[in-house]
Amino acid sequence: MDIEQILKEAAESGNVSKYSLKSVDSLEEEVRQALLKMIARGGKSSSALRTALIAKEFPREIVDQVITRFIEVSLIDDFALARDLVELAVTRKAKAKSVIARELAEKGLPREAIDAALTDIDQDSELEAAKSIAEKRMRQLLKLEPDVRQRRLAGFLSRKGYSSPVVWAAVRYATEQLT
Repeated sequence: MDIEQILKEAAESGNVSKYSLKSVDSLEEEVRQALLKMIARGGKSSSALRTALIAKEFPREIVDQVITRFIEVSLIDDFALARDLVELAVTRKAKAKSVIARELAEKGLPREAIDAALTDIDQDSELEAAKSIAEKRMRQLLKLEPDVRQRRLAGFLSRKGYSSPVVWAAVRYATEQLT
């Protein structure tokens, strides 16, 4: 990319004062350094990184070019990030597939990465996770009346994103375990 093109586009967008004295190489280096700092702070999707760099008023073309290069050398990997976030959401937070999908989309991950990361979660694994959560939670609700206990447990599981059939199967399981 040549400097005249960047300066022309910067002038059109009103950023001419910031970039008029800099070469493309120094701009690329600034973008690269900013991107490395963002990556070091924690996993972010390529679109979230792009948005953050553009918010810092770097030229879009250079941002896109540097991000593409980082993706090529696997410094940015949306698929790996999605897999890691799914594993965290399932193992530590016990969230349902639908909630995880929504949260990943909110983080700016591409649909293909989300779908690939969620392939291992099926209805049986969701049911097992819900049963485990329900059993633990039911112990905390022992002081309550049985109807109240079941309602609260169902609400708790619903807020985690589990579907109604899964919720009620887990509630029945937890109730049976206590008796």
